[in-house]
Amino acid sequence: MDAFETHQPREIATHPLHNSFSPRSEEYVVAGKFPRERSSVFDLDKDGSSPLHAAAAAGQVETVRAILGIDKKLCRLKGRDGKTPLHVAAMRGKTDVIREIVSSCVDCVEDETVQGQTALHLAVMHQEIGAVVAIVELITEMNQIEVLYKKDEQGNTALHLATWRKNRQVIEVLVEAIPEESRTFEVNAMNKMGLSALDLLVMFPSEAGDREIYEKLIQAGAQRGSDIGTTTNIQRTTSSTSACQERAMESQSHKDLVKYFTFKKHRDSPSEARSALLVVASLVATATFQASLTPPGGTWQDSYTPDVSQNATSQQPHIAGQSIMGTFNGIAFTLFVFFNTIGFSVSLSMLNILTLGFPLRFQLQICMMAMYFSHNTAMTSVAPDHVKLYCVLITSILAAATPALMRLLEKPIAMLCQLWDSMLQKICCQ
Repeated sequence: MDAFETHQPREIATHPLHNSFSPRSEEYVVAGKFPRERSSVFDLDKDGSSPLHAAAAAGQVETVRAILGIDKKLCRLKGRDGKTPLHVAAMRGKTDVIREIVSSCVDCVEDETVQGQTALHLAVMHQEIGAVVAIVELITEMNQIEVLYKKDEQGNTALHLATWRKNRQVIEVLVEAIPEESRTFEVNAMNKMGLSALDLLVMFPSEAGDREIYEKLIQAGAQRGSDIGTTTNIQRTTSSTSACQERAMESQSHKDLVKYFTFKKHRDSPSEARSALLVVASLVATATFQASLTPPGGTWQDSYTPDVSQNATSQQPHIAGQSIMGTFNGIAFTLFVFFNTIGFSVSLSMLNILTLGFPLRFQLQICMMAMYFSHNTAMTSVAPDHVKLYCVLITSILAAATPALMRLLEKPIAMLCQLWDSMLQKICCQ
């Protein structure tokens, strides 16, 4: 697909396949001449259109099906302004073509133009209600609901555009498609100007339909941009409300809040998420490395070995530089080394993954390897003799195996967390 996305439009000779607005092109495809001219379906004409773009614009379902039969990846071929055949079909309201393309390639509903607009954005902008309904039904069926929340380069969702266009029917379709548990948050999405959908309705009034649209948005939990964050979503219960109901409402509010701040693939910028993860991983690596140099309780500043000829004293034998905590409590010190090593090794693994493709990455990996061995050396150096073997095993074997273990245990741990959460809910309502 990278080759398709970087395919540069170039002027080519007029070809029967590009004239897909004529019935002749459909006969040309069905006649079986396509396999001998396979490369032509990848070419863009001087207007930035491929044969599939033209067939999609004309609504020729059979032609679209025949072209996709050659290579399904053609549905993601980008033409002028980054528009794919699905974008063109959405702009023209060709619902049958939309269903045909999406059934061949589900992921194409996520494709964006150079303005960051999806097929849903374009269908709303061109007021093609049938296309909007078809796309919403398809993304719901295909479990691609995140497409509803995608924003264009101005930060507008499809609901922003529908409200600006004052298209009540489209607004109803979009609002109903949003899952109930997240509807309040999603209808209050803000664009880059800090405006919600309700703000656009109020700022650009019209004579007809505003009242009905306003009521529909309010019913879905819409608020003005200035009010979002200053009001609570759950009202105080009456004195007759049971304690179980109150706890259930608080739990739901907490879940909604967590869902609101959870990273969403099509709402939040991956680059911002990577930057945040880099900061967190760096902080964890710094904190755990520092802890390896100065363990809890500090280290002995002198060496002491009791003289066998003298009476025993209460002071423990020790060597300068060894952990004081490890001298008196070997179990606690071993646990400290165990968890500190896990945190350090996982943070280094995250840094290694997040810096893939970075310049000077080899030098960065040398730095991380040096930190890794420095940490292990520091941990084993401060460990007293009676726990040194355990620390060596932890800092060598466990540290190397931790990233792989995390990947294996990720799903089982997530299932256990869900089970624990459901058990807590049942206990709260008993």
